[in-house]
Amino acid sequence: MAFACLFVPDFPVQAVIRLEPDLRGGPVAILAGAPPLTKVFAVNREARSLGVENGMTKVQAEAFKGIVWRWRSPSQEESAYASLLDCAWTISPRVEDGAKREEQDFCDTAVLDIAGCEKLFGSPETIAHDLKRVTSEVGFETNVAIAGSPLAAVCAAQGFPGVTVIPPGEEGFRIGRLSLEALRIPFEFVETLKRWGIHTCAEFAALPEIAIVERLGQEGLHWWRLARGAEVHPLIAKEFPSHFEEHMDLDSPVELLEPLLFVLNRLLEQLCARLRMHILAIGEIKVTLTLERNDSCRKKPVFHIRTLRLPVPARDSKLLLKLLQLDLEAHPPSLPVTAVRMLTVPVKARSRQLGLFLPLSPDPERLEITLARIQSTVGEGRVGAPVLLDTHSPNAFRHDRFVLPEMKEKRSVTEKQTTAAMRIFRPPLLATVEFQEGKPTFLGCEGVRRRILAFAGPWRTKGGWWSETAWAREEWDIAMRTLRPKVQPESSREGEEETALYRVYKDLRTKRWFVEGIYD
Repeated sequence: MAFACLFVPDFPVQAVIRLEPDLRGGPVAILAGAPPLTKVFAVNREARSLGVENGMTKVQAEAFKGIVWRWRSPSQEESAYASLLDCAWTISPRVEDGAKREEQDFCDTAVLDIAGCEKLFGSPETIAHDLKRVTSEVGFETNVAIAGSPLAAVCAAQGFPGVTVIPPGEEGFRIGRLSLEALRIPFEFVETLKRWGIHTCAEFAALPEIAIVERLGQEGLHWWRLARGAEVHPLIAKEFPSHFEEHMDLDSPVELLEPLLFVLNRLLEQLCARLRMHILAIGEIKVTLTLERNDSCRKKPVFHIRTLRLPVPARDSKLLLKLLQLDLEAHPPSLPVTAVRMLTVPVKARSRQLGLFLPLSPDPERLEITLARIQSTVGEGRVGAPVLLDTHSPNAFRHDRFVLPEMKEKRSVTEKQTTAAMRIFRPPLLATVEFQEGKPTFLGCEGVRRRILAFAGPWRTKGGWWSETAWAREEWDIAMRTLRPKVQPESSREGEEETALYRVYKDLRTKRWFVEGIYD
């Protein structure tokens, strides 16, 4: 059996730095608590070297210069820990949350079962370095340890920096080098052991088992076995997430779209990096913007929610950012933005097998941007593929999302089928129809009057009488000289009259005539 552990030192700080790469390498401190009880919640190594410590008040911490302050965001830490689990899932499907201290309300450790993974990913040393590389790609500086038991791997990752691989049977020897604080033993146990003159795990493991139980009870026995590297427990695997989410709280409200796009770009890059680990793409993306309230009486937050359903799965952050930009330009938030939450629904990545004798089809991703730009010009709901509705009502259709069909090899057609099509006038042309003995004889439209040469009809239809959208019409097909003659050369103008076949109808509710279209 072999287990690996991923540990993120100063996790609250790294949860902020992964979304703000400019802060990497500098002193950063996280503040928490409402004024005047605001205190330092977490600091990184650079800030600790300047003298800043956890628990300091904000006034004490402000005495140190050169430190960047950020407020704690539990939701941002939650999404950061989800990305840490994604890194573990790239190696093994059996992943568990690591143990956390009693005084902390966040988790900074992930444990995974790597038994049998050597045939796929190589030796334990190779797996450990791969895990460290993957976590660095999502913005974490982690400690990675591999041992024969989950708890031993957790102790090694929390106690030794970098990559640590403990050979089988040497857990007690390697863990014995650590101090008692590295085991995250409760403070009262550490104080008791130090009064006994015990400062390292090896000295603690050398004590007799019965004496430990008599003085420290079953909880002390648990820490004694952990110091010996002999404590084991079954690994309870987590389920793979059904969606991926990123969250970022803004230090100051953002009113303009351009600075908001920088925040959206950071979140999209993190989401796309996480999806690439699992060879997945984005099928739907939902952006929730938390808006700043002008009135302080109401405590309920105001949200601006936009949802994009992609016809083709994508994981290109630049493409998604452009789609979000076009959507927010058409539907801007009404108030300044204080927080951004982005949720994506993963789907299988699109794969295509191109043929040697088929022409290249347009890129569906670029086509989606083109459709979004057209929609921003002509209006929402006016771009897409028309789909007929299940009704006899004329011109009853809706717009669905346009999906580019796959290019198929063209087959030779020996027989040509004759088809007729009608070009619809939108809106229909207002007309007048003259009748003689119940037969249409003349039609007037657009300032011209034409004799009807032939006709067919009428066809009377009606429907929707039970609703407010009731309709009733009488349709005719008529042949006459064209209303809009084509431009012809001088030699062919004499003696020729261009005729066309039209569809006209009478709206029986308004008693008005219209020219609906022309047949090709």
